[in-house]
Amino acid sequence: MRDTSKKIGYFCSLVPEEIIVAAGMQPVRVAGKTDAVSTADAYLYPNLCPYIKNVFVTALDGGTKDLDGVVFARSCDGMRRMYDTWKAYVNTEFIYMLEVPKNKDEQAIQYYASQLRDFAGSLGQAFGMKIKTEALNKAIKSTIGLRRLMQSVYDLQKKSPLPVKGSELFEAGLSAIGEDRKIALEKINNVYKRAKAIESTKGKAKKVRILISGNVMDRPDLFNIVEEAGADVPAADLCTASRYFDRRVEEGGDPYLALARAYLGAPHCSRTATPGERLAETREIVKAYSIDGVILTSLKFCDCHLHDIPYISKNLTAEGTPVLFLENDYTFSNRSQLKTRVEAFIEILNQ
Repeated sequence: MRDTSKKIGYFCSLVPEEIIVAAGMQPVRVAGKTDAVSTADAYLYPNLCPYIKNVFVTALDGGTKDLDGVVFARSCDGMRRMYDTWKAYVNTEFIYMLEVPKNKDEQAIQYYASQLRDFAGSLGQAFGMKIKTEALNKAIKSTIGLRRLMQSVYDLQKKSPLPVKGSELFEAGLSAIGEDRKIALEKINNVYKRAKAIESTKGKAKKVRILISGNVMDRPDLFNIVEEAGADVPAADLCTASRYFDRRVEEGGDPYLALARAYLGAPHCSRTATPGERLAETREIVKAYSIDGVILTSLKFCDCHLHDIPYISKNLTAEGTPVLFLENDYTFSNRSQLKTRVEAFIEILNQ
């Protein structure tokens, strides 16, 4: 009998949570829960990603003690460093490092599929069970249903004015990566029904439409700042938002190959894509959602994302889409400064 009360934490959207669901466990994307990360400097490099430092301090303080296991993805050097320190200083029953290739060709897909099989085997062995193909196919199917429902809400967000506030939709989406599946499905379904019920938006004033694009974000601070400044956020190109829900896993055939193909494929983050691919996908979102301006945001010290931003910003600006770049410290502690810059950006777009 599988213990469905067990929770497995993961830190990167490149980890296929379908495998965890197939094991009868709850996948939880781990979030940092502290505003004081100075303790981390005794264990990690000072110039490391603030998300990693926050999560590690949270773990040291006992904030992840409800997790029965954690799965890392070798997505960056910072994540590798946290894996090493987690093994040494955090008492977690199951710890696993998933090797993720950067390439997306067939050889890389085959390799990643082999890594996923190893992960499934190690997870099963650690908890005295075996993940069966039937269970994995069922988990893939249920995840597809959840993602399709959210995609339906995203499609409705192409309307102007918005049926649902961007901050509210973002928080509903976060429930899918941090809560029980049934609870998340109910929340998203309620949002969908309410958005679907809004048949006409005629007569309402049109607001400036902002795309938020960046890496990990698990709190709505930036969404709130934009909305308080009088603009809308119809789309969020984040690994904790549309990038998670736009992932398409093909049913039938080898489920591990299907997962490998989907997780290495589009939509891309800067870890697995060239700046040109990221730019092309951003262009598509700008067009589909009638975006007036783009806010590019990145965690401090995130080399992958910070490398791409000048190229994306330069090209979007040249094509007539204004861009604002905001570096953040994960907790958005400099909210007042960000608020001033966002307000100025939206004021320019309103002219």
